[in-house]
Amino acid sequence: MTYTTPPTPEEIAQEWHARSRREGLARVMRAQQPPELGETVTDETRRTLARLLKRAGQELPDGVGSVVEIGCGIGRLTPTLAAAAGRVAALDMTPGMLESARAACTGLGNVTLHRLRAQDLTLEDVDRMVGRPADVTVCVWVLMHLLDDGELAALFRTLSLATRQLLLIEYEHAVVPVGRFSRLRPLSHFLDLLPGSRVLERHELDYGGDRSFAALVDTGLSRGAR
Repeated sequence: MTYTTPPTPEEIAQEWHARSRREGLARVMRAQQPPELGETVTDETRRTLARLLKRAGQELPDGVGSVVEIGCGIGRLTPTLAAAAGRVAALDMTPGMLESARAACTGLGNVTLHRLRAQDLTLEDVDRMVGRPADVTVCVWVLMHLLDDGELAALFRTLSLATRQLLLIEYEHAVVPVGRFSRLRPLSHFLDLLPGSRVLERHELDYGGDRSFAALVDTGLSRGAR
């Protein structure tokens, strides 16, 4: 199905508020997926993040000191980031999601939670949360929900000056067509928004027929590419 009318910001906020009231992983994953697939996907995603963050630490002179997680949702991946970084600033725009994330991160003294939309992130926000530049910014199946190309481009202009590396996991192909609150883009689309960037490592992920990429990208900031 092709959607010709994009949802309004109010509709998007309402959609995510409704999702935050679902049970379990259905709050942040496809509700039609069987629960056992959701658990398998989450475990594999955690392993992938840990592997790519280890690579990031090898590339950075002082290891991974700081991570900004855009769209932390219920915090299912945040503890994995916290185990690999000195400090983590986890962002989400939905109060219900942040409430769950807070519970998931209980006892993690190096994690702070912030209510903020991805498209509203500024250099000043990064300065305030972790100090600029962040070593790694992480987006896991989040940018597919940032529908407006102009807002996505603005976010990447901020990231080009705010982070040394970018860790992305995004759908490139979905067996079940995505709805009006999602938009699929290939890795090349994101790289075009970061002139001077280079891919350090990439993996293909196949979850129940849905194909995603997982990529660690050097933004070029440390190399003086911008």
